[in-house]
Amino acid sequence: MFLLSDDLASLRRDLDAADSATAVLQARCEAFGLPGGPVVRARVEPSDAVADEAVRGRLKASPGEVLACRRVRLVWGDLILSRAVNWYRPERLTADMRRRLAETDEPFGVVARPLGYRRVRRETRLVEAAGRAPFLHCRAILETPDGEPLALVEEVYPGD
Repeated sequence: MFLLSDDLASLRRDLDAADSATAVLQARCEAFGLPGGPVVRARVEPSDAVADEAVRGRLKASPGEVLACRRVRLVWGDLILSRAVNWYRPERLTADMRRRLAETDEPFGVVARPLGYRRVRRETRLVEAAGRAPFLHCRAILETPDGEPLALVEEVYPGD
């Protein structure tokens, strides 16, 4: 079976060129006819993380502004595609978007897509560690059309 890690160079190019990692993963799963669809889902993992000053600075959060953290494994059926930590500014989302993120398995990129964000790559690197298969580590800022940071995402592909 095709795994997304089989061609990390093309996955990297696709991710670096796209505004939505979820859309890239969706398209790749469909193109390779992987069983388990029809859509990429987010398996939300518990998190009680508190944003540090680096995260707050990257998101240009004002003092006292609440930031939310959503840790997920993006999956296609039982296949884990990626792991992600997503820090975001909930007040920049609609009430319905906040509800969907809290109550559903929809990925952040799908929920927030109507805001017209763009993905600004901060880092994409191939990691080759001893005793483990190579993987991609990505960090990006999602910005709304007015140039304001909406979210900071940190992703690992593949996610196992």
